Amino acid sequence: MSGRGIRFALIGTSGHAERLARVALAGASEAELLGAAGSSPERGAEFARRYRLAKGYGSLAEVLADPDVEAVWIATPNHMHASMVVAAAEAGKHILAEKPLATSGAEAAEAVAAARANNVTLRVGYQHRFRPAHARLREMIRADEVGEIGLLRIHRYWRYPYYEGMDPSGPPAWRRSRQESGGWVINDIGSHLVDLMLWLSGAKAEVAGACLATQRFAVETEDSAALLLSLGGKGIGMIDTSAALASPGSRIEVYGAGGWIRGDDTLTGEGVIVTHRGEEQRFAPIDSLETYLAEVVDFARAIAGGPSIGADGEVAAENVRILEQARARGVRLA
Repeated sequence: MSGRGIRFALIGTSGHAERLARVALAGASEAELLGAAGSSPERGAEFARRYRLAKGYGSLAEVLADPDVEAVWIATPNHMHASMVVAAAEAGKHILAEKPLATSGAEAAEAVAAARANNVTLRVGYQHRFRPAHARLREMIRADEVGEIGLLRIHRYWRYPYYEGMDPSGPPAWRRSRQESGGWVINDIGSHLVDLMLWLSGAKAEVAGACLATQRFAVETEDSAALLLSLGGKGIGMIDTSAALASPGSRIEVYGAGGWIRGDDTLTGEGVIVTHRGEEQRFAPIDSLETYLAEVVDFARAIAGGPSIGADGEVAAENVRILEQARARGVRLA
């Protein structure tokens, strides 16, 4: 490790890699960004020039052959994640991969096995774990404040385009492709919500039903989705998400025989948690960059063998399994 922090290379030079991963690495004292590899040698070189980085990598292979690189942040289209994780693990690099870990359960298992066999740290980008309101919700649930969970519901819509400059007609081509994305909204927003449900509840989940709908955009994937899960055999999990529909904000609801907890806007703004006892806790707005910075700090801590709340490979593979079930069993609405 360098004096400044873990020496990173980015895999990806546009979109998420440029908008958030690059900025998070630049802002974290635990990290040092050496350079990036894009879809062509020219992209890596241009990225290095634009952001005054030490190295402009021509390919993933060039990154993995560089002994100065200690860790990679994989921010590429979904179908590339698993094979890149395997290659990075075999090169002895620690790995922070964007979600989903893979687009199939078999590929996710291969990625996890490679990280384990090569003794490298693997974390997957479920950054919403690092919102203080979610830590508090988890603490309350684990403290048995509602008793055994009877129902846990998570609602989060995010109308596309998400950011300025995005094509208003719909997402990039790879998100429109079932093969390359494994599903649009189900693997974009939905994957985060599945992770939160598993992390908050601590329960194993199975898919009881799903509905995947194309409501606004001309895509072969889906722009709205609803999942019905069994949680721990007795509890009910409900997730609804959309890139097409309007919504006043996000909501997380937890119901048990001993009481209830509701978290409003914990994913979207100034969060507030209220309970059946009339308690109210407010949380200052936290922007996306803050969650990514916290993710980098947690990743560095995990590499050093310290405590980590980031999603490891096994947890991320379980997420892939659940979403694979949803795609296979779900009803599709054109």
